[in-house]
Amino acid sequence: MAKIAVDLVYTWVNGEDPAHIERWKSYAGNPQDVNPERYRDTYQLLKHSLRSVEKYLKWYRNIYIVTARPQVPEWLNTSHPKIKVLHHDEIIDPQYLPTFNPNCIESFLHMIPDLAEHFLYINDDFLFGSETDIEDFMPKGKYRIFNTLFGENLSWRIYDGKNDVIGLGVIEHTPLFIKREFWEEMTRIYPEEQHRTRTNKFRKDNDLMTYKLYRYYMLKYQKSVSRAISLPELLKVNTFHKIMNKLPYQQKAFRKLEEKRPKFYCLNDDQRDNPNPEVVKLVQAFLERNYPNKSQFEI
Repeated sequence: MAKIAVDLVYTWVNGEDPAHIERWKSYAGNPQDVNPERYRDTYQLLKHSLRSVEKYLKWYRNIYIVTARPQVPEWLNTSHPKIKVLHHDEIIDPQYLPTFNPNCIESFLHMIPDLAEHFLYINDDFLFGSETDIEDFMPKGKYRIFNTLFGENLSWRIYDGKNDVIGLGVIEHTPLFIKREFWEEMTRIYPEEQHRTRTNKFRKDNDLMTYKLYRYYMLKYQKSVSRAISLPELLKVNTFHKIMNKLPYQQKAFRKLEEKRPKFYCLNDDQRDNPNPEVVKLVQAFLERNYPNKSQFEI
């Protein structure tokens, strides 16, 4: 395959910023809107994700970090030529701001100025555990679609018309390799639902979830350039792990993760509002052990 330019795109927020907390609380309509799991940064996962990028990815062009104004990670070397911090008001239509809804934010990623034709979208809790190549996402010019159990393309997993979205975390929490043109087209296929999603200040159960919608779009509208990846095939390269509060289970899970060393994995904070301090120490030790060195993107 001919060499193509690929950018990395992260979404991130400092949920411990008092000004940001006051702002999202002023818009919150129910307790779920202020779920601390969605905003806290106990493990500084973005920092460690960038360390994993430096260690295991060699083929990206630039890195974009999309966040709320005026936030910038305090440890980030913003003078680095490959790093660009973008605030929501630089890419999102004013009528939808402010927003605390990742499904709204993600639906505007194609608006990033100077974004490469292809980009890898990475949540800040995604990390790389071993050498990862562009062919892991697009071998022989075909986009690998990780969102299936056995190759199916089920529209009800996007939006079933009954105000409910079906979630299967183990096959959905992976980096997304995206063609910018296709992402923009995706945002137009359900215009009414897309507008409603963007209007929601916080994530709702009946949102169009972009990471599901894109995979659905690819397998329906770009089938000739896509290849559906089954769950058994995905598990060879990816691990989805929930960080919960039972220490013995977490100890076992992190030992297995270190032995497997998947190409990419997700550490999903599921510790509710009272994280077990021993589990916190365990996860922090794992990250420091596997990504001990500062990346070039840190001050």
